[in-house]
Amino acid sequence: MRRFLTIYILFLSAFCSMAAINQTNEKGESLAALSSETLMERGRIFFEKRQATQALECFNVIAERQQDGSIEEAKWRVRALNNIACVYKYFFFDYIQAHEHLMKAYQLCDSIHDEEFMPIIMVNLGDLINDSGNDSQSEIQTKQAQEIFEQCIEKAIESKNWELMVTAFFNLSNQNYSLPLDKFQAIFSSDIPEETPDLQYVRLQYKGLKSLQQQEYDSARHFFEQQLAAINTHWEPKRDSIATYMNIAYTYRMEQNHEDEIQYLKKALQLANENNINDQATNIGHLLIAAQAKELTDRQSIQQIVIIAIGLALIAVIFFAFLLWQKNKQLRTRNRSLYEKNRQMLEMEREEQALRKEVVESKYRRSNLSDEQKETLIFRIQEILSDSKSICQPDFTLAKLAKQADTNTTYASQVINERYGQAFSNVISSFRIKEACRWMNDENAQYGNMTIEGIATSVGFKSRTAFINAFKREVGLTPSEYLRMASSKEV
Repeated sequence: MRRFLTIYILFLSAFCSMAAINQTNEKGESLAALSSETLMERGRIFFEKRQATQALECFNVIAERQQDGSIEEAKWRVRALNNIACVYKYFFFDYIQAHEHLMKAYQLCDSIHDEEFMPIIMVNLGDLINDSGNDSQSEIQTKQAQEIFEQCIEKAIESKNWELMVTAFFNLSNQNYSLPLDKFQAIFSSDIPEETPDLQYVRLQYKGLKSLQQQEYDSARHFFEQQLAAINTHWEPKRDSIATYMNIAYTYRMEQNHEDEIQYLKKALQLANENNINDQATNIGHLLIAAQAKELTDRQSIQQIVIIAIGLALIAVIFFAFLLWQKNKQLRTRNRSLYEKNRQMLEMEREEQALRKEVVESKYRRSNLSDEQKETLIFRIQEILSDSKSICQPDFTLAKLAKQADTNTTYASQVINERYGQAFSNVISSFRIKEACRWMNDENAQYGNMTIEGIATSVGFKSRTAFINAFKREVGLTPSEYLRMASSKEV
């Protein structure tokens, strides 16, 4: 993935317009009869359209012209040789021919002392050597390319050719994840105009690489994702997008997340294929195959781990099932003992209720209530106690009950004691607990999603503790146990 300044030089404004070229075509003039300026413009258009053969024909005519001693014509030949190298590299993947023409361009440029164009040739030469080194995995070539790029950056800074510096840094840093970044902080210089093409892009590249080297992969991805919106190069912007996708893929590779790595490599490959960037498609394809192989290996390893885990889990299930069986056996024995104890307690409670009844009758023996009045009052009180909205109010007291029953607290207390064998506080607590149980058993009630505190408040208890104690005393289970059994339909 390389961003190529050569393309920018290739497209330097020639002095002939498209209209002039079309007129030439209509006249049927041969290529040799056209000026170098016109041929360069025509070659640029063919290059843009990826018509490599036609572009090569135009540039070859310029490069093969007899030298007439003119510096201007020599400069056209230098640029034509440079552009021929671009065609061979980007369209035919012929690195030998590309290198040969770049060296010719270098020698001619040096002989005419064209200091302006020399750094461009050096960047292209470094890019060619770097790509060749990546393909052959040659550390020597990669190091040689890095030295060329560093020289270009130094010269670009000296001459304040900021676009060249940005291009050289991009070519140097692209997929060079161990690059010593401290040497290149000049890209953040305030002297560089903000409108320099791809300036923000390479600054984000620097920050992303810095985060990568610090193993801060989320941060690195953040910077790389921002790069997609910062692309403003004049030529081949899709190459920048491809480079960004591969940077993001690399962060996932470092995290052993091959699934997401494959996703971004596919994006890069699709973009390369759609835009006929074939010189990058092959390299991306190799990386994609490698990532898919790693993902398959990881998946197989995970499957093996899962099989082992399932086996261990099955053994554990059998073991705990045996423990549970033993525990249930002990629990049944314990429950039988509790049942016998509870039966005895109920028998004692009946005796106590009979005794309390005698006490109540003795206490209210002087009451002026007739039996008929008692029956009427009992009916009214039972009707009030059956109203859940009334009894579930936290401030529902004996006085409120007596008022609603149109009597006084003494008569209300007498009737409650005689009817239920308990004081008002115990009776109202019992009714509230039964109301809570009724709602817990109702699938459509809101209690299924409420906390114990919420349930306690909804039935009139002022504290969680009072509710739990009353519930356990009345039902024999805690509210949580009862609610769980109601939810699971346990009997």
